Amino acid sequence: MPLLYLRFYLGSLSLLFAFYLLGHYLLGFPFPTPTTLFHLALGAGAGVGLGALYHRVWPLPPPGLGRVVRLFVLLPPAFMLGIGLLVLLQAQVALPYLVPLLAWLTPDYGKAPSSTP
Repeated sequence: MPLLYLRFYLGSLSLLFAFYLLGHYLLGFPFPTPTTLFHLALGAGAGVGLGALYHRVWPLPPPGLGRVVRLFVLLPPAFMLGIGLLVLLQAQVALPYLVPLLAWLTPDYGKAPSSTP
């Protein structure tokens, strides 16, 4: 189980790093510094950790209204955590959006809730 979360974290991180690098070469954005990459890694780790923790407390329900309600309960704390990281680190990255996105995507890698007849 932890290896699935680690794999998801590393895959997300490599996608984010590639996005920032391509943004430099294709769109003329500033080259990502090690500090920027560290902020991305920290924000991605916070999002995956929050998603894994939240999945343990409230497993992902079947598709329907339950998932929508769960999403709206998850988003405010994840967004505020991202803003807190942004203010604390004085980062120039999209941490307020990165943390909730990864927290929302992470439960797909969690253990499926057991079904009882």
